[in-house]
Amino acid sequence: MTTTLRLAAFAIDCPDPRALAGFYGRLLGWELDPESDDDWVELVDPAGGAPLAFQRDPGYRPPTWPSRDVPQMMHLDIRVQTLAEGHERAIAAGATPLPQPPDQQGASFRVYADPDGHPFCMCACKE
Repeated sequence: MTTTLRLAAFAIDCPDPRALAGFYGRLLGWELDPESDDDWVELVDPAGGAPLAFQRDPGYRPPTWPSRDVPQMMHLDIRVQTLAEGHERAIAAGATPLPQPPDQQGASFRVYADPDGHPFCMCACKE
């Protein structure tokens, strides 16, 4: 018998889980799980999906986007209605715009960095 697997969480390494969870909470409008501690913090998906988790890593080194010296190991794509809305939400939450890939000018996404340097994309893409 094969069981169905479900994603339990998507965890992001960082030096201060509460601070980074605060950023993504502002960006996404998600709430902190009250059972979180200082080394593992989760944001609850109000739609019922897997939580976004933040794990303390004292040796964390941020990616050097767009350089590959310290490559990104993951990134989040966040769907928005328009790139203008995505930009406003990202900046208001505390994100930093990053250089866009040169071969993607006019693309339906924009690249940003969270406060710990993880790249993420705001995507005005179809559902």
